[in-house]
Amino acid sequence: MSLMKKEPKRIRRGAKMAQVLTTLGNGAFYTLDLLDEFFNYQKSYRRARQRLYDDGGYSQKSKLPQTNAKFQAFYSLLTRLKNEGLIEKSKNKQGTLWRATVAGLEKLTLLKEKEMLYNTESDGKSKIIAFDVPEREKMKRHWLREALRIMNFRMLQKSLWIGKNKIPEAFLEDLRRKNILSYVHIFEVSRAGTIKEIA
Repeated sequence: MSLMKKEPKRIRRGAKMAQVLTTLGNGAFYTLDLLDEFFNYQKSYRRARQRLYDDGGYSQKSKLPQTNAKFQAFYSLLTRLKNEGLIEKSKNKQGTLWRATVAGLEKLTLLKEKEMLYNTESDGKSKIIAFDVPEREKMKRHWLREALRIMNFRMLQKSLWIGKNKIPEAFLEDLRRKNILSYVHIFEVSRAGTIKEIA
């Protein structure tokens, strides 16, 4: 029962992440303008927001109200995306400016490409995925790591991952389409302890 309760939350977080990356992918936003994109302010918040404009500009001395749970959750999401290197922030006289990083745009592309996010079931068999994508293809290498995370594989080393989910055909097709299949090796560990290459 607890798993059934957690699943919708995971989906909502993924959808909100995609929404943030989409918004920031269209350009940089100041914090207040970013909040305007996601929330309809109540009158009390609008008054607090107005006080942040001193002489027509943003005041760094004032603090954004964070008593509302939805604002706190949004700030937590921004912090998580920043810590993962998907967005970045900088400060100037006008305020805090947020923008998507190259890694963030790559993840957004992945999210948009696969609505199902390569969701597969576990078959109980451990798979080891090793890859050696050339430096000139580093964008595809980042894409590959994001895809592996989505399939619930965990990193042993930067280019060595392990998991127990089935490998979806859509993932293999994307490797072919991106011309990196020859750099990726997928092994299955049988119950007898042997390792065989399956792709």
